Amino acid sequence: MVFRYKVRPTKQIAEAPCSPELMTLLSCFATTGDLRAGQEGAQGCAQAARTLHACMAKPPRNRGKGQPSINFLLSKVR
Repeated sequence: MVFRYKVRPTKQIAEAPCSPELMTLLSCFATTGDLRAGQEGAQGCAQAARTLHACMAKPPRNRGKGQPSINFLLSKVR
């Protein structure tokens, strides 16, 4: 007996934490070449890296109660 389960996509768009900081760092890498390069923009990349590191060190936001994951629910079905 094969069961077919349909999973509806989430209606909320997932918010990525620290995405502006990451985009700033990646664009700095793209323009200057590398963080450790001896170019003029290397200090700007170091500052962007520090900003991203500080953002990642923050504890994650509480999402509230939320709903159980689909994998948890499907594991209960027998």
